[in-house]
Amino acid sequence: MDLQRSYEVFDRLTDKQREALVLAAKGFTSKEIARQLEISPHSVDKRIDAVRMQLDAMPRQRLVREFREWEERCHSITGGQFTVENNPDSGSEESTQSTGETLVFGDALVLGSHETRESQARRLRSGIRPSDLSVGWRLLLVLMAAFLAAAAFVLVVAAGNVLGDLLS
Repeated sequence: MDLQRSYEVFDRLTDKQREALVLAAKGFTSKEIARQLEISPHSVDKRIDAVRMQLDAMPRQRLVREFREWEERCHSITGGQFTVENNPDSGSEESTQSTGETLVFGDALVLGSHETRESQARRLRSGIRPSDLSVGWRLLLVLMAAFLAAAAFVLVVAAGNVLGDLLS
């Protein structure tokens, strides 16, 4: 598998696949990525495996290494000076911005901050998600739900028998 083919696949990644691979390239495990994205580790693995399959089942370590190289290469290509045309605040037709500066648009949202993501997650929902539980705890919860359903059924049948006896 040549590097050029990998780069072509990386150029066509979905947003979700790219999001998972960016975190994997930073060294996070599937479980850690799942916590950050608020999805199951299985979903993370499916996103990464979909990319691996496009690259002939490339090993995950190699995929992450090549993705990291591709990302660094893309950022080095786009580095340097940027030209913004028709900037109403500058009074001139063009304004340049160096790589280290941040260009702020009035109608833009600032995304990507880890603290922002965590505060949004707390605001949207709190508590334990099923994906946070181990297989043993999930099995215990299913068994408890089955027991409660059976108990409710027995109570309904008993109430039906008592009601039948009272009416006859």
